[in-house]
Amino acid sequence: MSEVCESLIDDYLSGSLLQNDLEESLTSIFSTTASSHTDAQGYIQDLFTRSKIDREQFAEISNLISKVNIQSTISSNTDCDISYFAEDKTLHLTDSDEFQEDISSDKTVIVRVDGKEPDTLNTDENSGTLTPEIVEKPHRSKRYENLGPGVTLKERFILLEKLGRGGMGVVFKAKDLLKVEAQDKDPYVAIKVLTDAFKKYSGSFIALQREASKAQRLAHPNIATVYDFDRDANTVFMTMEYLKGKPLNQLIKELSKKPLKMDHALYIIDELCGGLAYAHEKLLIHSDFKPGNCFLLNDGHVKLLDFGIARASTQSDEERDSTMFDPAKLCAVTPAYATPEMFAGMNPDPRDDIYGLACVAYQLLAGGKHPYNKVASPKIKELGIKPKPIKGLNRRQQKTLAKALTVNRDDRIETVDMFAEGMRSKKSHTKQIILATLFVFVIAAGIGYKPIIAFLDEQQLYDKIQLIKQGDKALLIETIWSLEQLEEVQQKFISVGLRREIITYYRERIRSVFRPKEGLYDYPQALSLLGQAKRHYPDSVALSTIEDQIKDQRDRLMSSLTSLYDRYKNAKKLVKSESGEDLTTVIPLIKRVDPKHYLLKDKKLADLYLTEAERFITKRRYKDASRYIITGLKLFPEDTRLQSLNKQINAQFIN
Repeated sequence: MSEVCESLIDDYLSGSLLQNDLEESLTSIFSTTASSHTDAQGYIQDLFTRSKIDREQFAEISNLISKVNIQSTISSNTDCDISYFAEDKTLHLTDSDEFQEDISSDKTVIVRVDGKEPDTLNTDENSGTLTPEIVEKPHRSKRYENLGPGVTLKERFILLEKLGRGGMGVVFKAKDLLKVEAQDKDPYVAIKVLTDAFKKYSGSFIALQREASKAQRLAHPNIATVYDFDRDANTVFMTMEYLKGKPLNQLIKELSKKPLKMDHALYIIDELCGGLAYAHEKLLIHSDFKPGNCFLLNDGHVKLLDFGIARASTQSDEERDSTMFDPAKLCAVTPAYATPEMFAGMNPDPRDDIYGLACVAYQLLAGGKHPYNKVASPKIKELGIKPKPIKGLNRRQQKTLAKALTVNRDDRIETVDMFAEGMRSKKSHTKQIILATLFVFVIAAGIGYKPIIAFLDEQQLYDKIQLIKQGDKALLIETIWSLEQLEEVQQKFISVGLRREIITYYRERIRSVFRPKEGLYDYPQALSLLGQAKRHYPDSVALSTIEDQIKDQRDRLMSSLTSLYDRYKNAKKLVKSESGEDLTTVIPLIKRVDPKHYLLKDKKLADLYLTEAERFITKRRYKDASRYIITGLKLFPEDTRLQSLNKQINAQFIN
């Protein structure tokens, strides 16, 4: 099918095929073969790279292919990527008690605490200053009346599908043509477009710009990356990292049928804590922490989303004077995850986020059940509701979770780090817990009492653990390298005390040898490192996730390499070329990924090198023949026919 697509595109470029005919033909092909649109895009990218078409032609045909593919996908009812958000519609309430009519929802609501209608906030009568709003451009404003798949923003971002709707805007998956031009293997981004519904609020333009600005300050692996803020005519948008996976609110809905294992839930909670603690460190409070604003990636990691109403935890008088848009005016809250102070419109506090975080943590651990059955916090104390203890948590974890869920702000845990440490107490790194765990292990293993007494007297390993946890990476590496030389009791002591640090070390080492998108292809070494880690932690959810991830990457990479192998072999691109599009670039990669792959023993390929060399010999083109023989011998050094022919060529050169 790829050859048919290429022929159609060539005919269109030569003028022998009309645009309508091209669209009809591509529609037929795309509906038949799912991957053919990728081949078509790859072909025009290749034409552009080789300067066979100019930038304008490239953009035109790329848009056309994307449009046809979208129409084909819709007509065939092909499932799209999972949504980033649930439908978080914004409601306007005149009385904070009205949320009780819909307490089961996780929608973000706007509580009006100042007595003003939102529309009246755009003018400051005392100062006479107007708050900036979206300025419509009449000559272009109709262009995006029906914004959706197929529309191109800024002649760069092609909207492909709607991913979901947030409090401020609609989120689309889009293709970045600049990335396509740069031959980026992952040209997709997520684009949040400011909705018409949100535009009626004064300062809405600044609100989205501030969200982008705030998020750009948060460079952390557990926070979604925001790239830029822009506008096209009356369409205001920001571009973000495109994520593959599902939001936590969807995961939580599934937990009633399939609860998470305790270790897996605690791992997700720990990742959430990492992102939120970093935001707080940057003096930024999320102010709408809920499952819909947390995203579980396919690789097992978690990212925080939507800092749209985030607020600074401290603000100087100078900053207040210069800030024309204040998200506090919206007083946006999600009832099931908001504190009484948030409903009252009080100043932001990190403990507000901790309450939302604790509610999400409880749901992950309790099979999706909300600690207060989604009753909003102002009513909890009045009704006397208390969360039920969660089976499987130890005393310290129960106490930590209960304290984070306290309705009174002053009684709540003060920092995310304190909450994270308390929830990790099952694998506590304190001296007492480590030694108690070790003692149980020793008795169960029947190792004996005398060795443990001698070991406990020394305390050296405990001191080493503390140094490593304080950041001594050199000592961590040295400890891991020598781990298998230690006695069984000592190994267990180290593996319990440094579980998190050791797993993180192996995860980073695996990424340093096998990351195909960045040109790292040593899959066998990655498997070896994974095996070493699993010997210490065979039940680790994190390691199982890494294993699934690298296997998936390996399968996709080998599929691509196999396809290239067949393509170059059929085209007889056997020796090194200037473009690098030949078997001499593909085969070494296959060998690095899978040294025992069947293609590395392909006798038909050896025959092909021999045939091509003989063909050049008959034409007395001995240098060309020699190139094929030498290349063939590098791949098949034991092939006696190539060896014999090589001797003949050498003799010919001598004579």
